[in-house]
Amino acid sequence: MNNTLFSKRQRFALENFANCSDLLLSYGVISTDSFTGEIGEYIACQYFNLQKAHRVQKDFDATDSCGRKYQVKSKVLKDSQRENFNYNITGLHPKEFQYLIVVYFDTHYKPIRILKIPSSRITNNSYAIKSCDNCSYACDLKKLKIKKEIKIAINEFAKAYIELEELNIIRSRRIVGDIGEYYASKHLSLTLSNSNIEKGWDAKDKNGIKFEIKTRRVYESYRRIGKSRRLNNLKGKDAKYLIVVTLDRNFLCSGMWIIPMANITNPKSAHLGIVNTLDGVRSIIPSNVSWLLDREPFVSL
Repeated sequence: MNNTLFSKRQRFALENFANCSDLLLSYGVISTDSFTGEIGEYIACQYFNLQKAHRVQKDFDATDSCGRKYQVKSKVLKDSQRENFNYNITGLHPKEFQYLIVVYFDTHYKPIRILKIPSSRITNNSYAIKSCDNCSYACDLKKLKIKKEIKIAINEFAKAYIELEELNIIRSRRIVGDIGEYYASKHLSLTLSNSNIEKGWDAKDKNGIKFEIKTRRVYESYRRIGKSRRLNNLKGKDAKYLIVVTLDRNFLCSGMWIIPMANITNPKSAHLGIVNTLDGVRSIIPSNVSWLLDREPFVSL
């Protein structure tokens, strides 16, 4: 694998981040690579004594002993934002839960505010949190009890994240996606979109051709035994090509493929295995994943 794109210090930082995230996994704080969301769910479950929902549940995240359902959203505030708790939340289904929990963190994932908002306040699939909500629905943080070792583990994870940011490896809390975009842009000399929430494409080449980049972390472990890994949100993209990147346990590249978007016949339910089966797939970086195949080497567009 050509992982020389990262310096020795960067590779050490990635391995440290992997170690920190695995420690949170061992404590039951997280179970996937959706780090901020899962830390927020853990905090909400500890504060309100909730049972976390199964991962297949999409409209709520946890339940209490009375069967009431809770949707949890999390946001990290930089130092310059510490007093700005405005938050526009979308994709909600308020008929499916009784309370919306919002957890605000500082950059070290220390909770600085928790809100508990009744779903009766939410009239559609979006909700804009304003100052009045912070006055009416703020919870007493003194009641939050977290074990010391878990506090330390979360803080170490936060410091590892900050180091990745300082080394220009990532540019948002979408850590896996950012690292995959870093690899793809360096290998293909692409310019990444200025917006890390660009809906139609992630990068362009010098000729203006657009690319969508999807990244999945794939390695042998008890948490990743399944091979049915979804490639979400491919429908309605402006990109001409899809780049699929896989990362190993230490976030180093373990394979990269390029696929014409027009060849993807099921963009709503595509999965990682399409790199094995679709026509027109080319390998940019050889696969180090046993069940993902090398295809004809990519030369140029």
